Amino acid sequence: MERSILAGKDLSEDAQLAMWKNFIQKVSEFARKCYKTRDLIGMLSIGEDEEELEIPDIDLFRPENVGNVDSCEMIDMEKLLAILDVNSLTEDAVSANVLRKNNDSYGVGLWLLPSFINHSCCPNSRRLHVGDYLIVHASKDLKAGEEITFAYLDPLSPLSKRREMSMTWGIQCKCKRCRFENEVFTKQEIKEIEIGLERGMDVGGVVYKLEEHMKRLKVRGKEKAYLRASFWSAYCEAYRSDRSMKRWGRRIPAMDAVVDSVVDVVGGDHRLLKIMVEELKKNGGGGSGLVGMEKALKLARDVYGKVVKKQAMKTLVEFCVGD
Repeated sequence: MERSILAGKDLSEDAQLAMWKNFIQKVSEFARKCYKTRDLIGMLSIGEDEEELEIPDIDLFRPENVGNVDSCEMIDMEKLLAILDVNSLTEDAVSANVLRKNNDSYGVGLWLLPSFINHSCCPNSRRLHVGDYLIVHASKDLKAGEEITFAYLDPLSPLSKRREMSMTWGIQCKCKRCRFENEVFTKQEIKEIEIGLERGMDVGGVVYKLEEHMKRLKVRGKEKAYLRASFWSAYCEAYRSDRSMKRWGRRIPAMDAVVDSVVDVVGGDHRLLKIMVEELKKNGGGGSGLVGMEKALKLARDVYGKVVKKQAMKTLVEFCVGD
C-alpha cells in the first residue's frame, strides 16, 4: 500500500504522481525479495486477452506456498506497470468502505487474491479497508458455487452512465441487468423520464411516472429493481424532500420497499443504509422503530460485513450515517 495526505477534498496531480511512483517501487521491491509475490503478480491481467486467462489454483495463495525458487526471472517494468494499472485498488472506490480514525489520507494498494474478482452491475461483495488490510465480504446472500463479484463502477446509476464509466476500465458489461436495460432504455417512455430528470422535472413525479410505466410494461421482480437502482438518485431525492412526499407520498412506493428491492440486486450499499437510518431518526422510536433498526442492522452487515458485534454495529451505523 501507499498513502498520501489529502490537503483538500482531492489529491493534487503532483501528489498522485509521487504516490504512484512510491507505490510502484514498493511492489517492485516485494516482487524482487519474495518468489511467491513475484509469481502471483505475474499471473494478474494486463488488460489484454482476458478471456484466455486461466483461473489460478487457490493453493498458490496458501501460506505454505513459497513460489518458484528455481526461477530468477523478474517481471519487466512495462508489464508490471500494466498489471498495476489494471489491478490496483483504491480506498475510495464505490464498492469499498474504510475504517480509520480520520479521513485525511488517500490510499492505493495491490491485494493479490481480490484482484481476480470480476465486475458486475449486480455485485454480491464489498471491500472493507482496515489499515493495510483488505477484507472481502458478501454484500448479500450467496449461493454455493456463485461467482464473487465487485462493482467497479456505481451500480446506482443509469445504463448510460455505467457505460461511460466502463470505458475507463476497458470492459463491456453483459450482465442480465445491462442486457435488460439495453432493451428497455430504448422505449420512448423511459427516454422521456431520463430527459425529464435531466431538465429538472419534480423528482416525485419522475418516480411516479417510472412506477406507472413499469406497471404498463409489466416489469416485475428483479427487472423492476434494476430500474429502481438505475434511477436511485430520483427516488433518494424524492424520499428526502418533504415537498415531494407531501405531493407524491401516497402515490409512490414506500421507501423501505424500494430499498429492499434495490438491495436484492445490488447488495448492501452505504447510501441505501444512510437513507434507511435517516428515515428511522425522522420517525422516532417505538415498536416499528425497533423493527426498522433490526432491518437497518441487517443492511449494515451487508455493507460492513458480519464480523462487527451488534452494539458496535449500532455505533458504527450512527457514526457513518452522520459522517
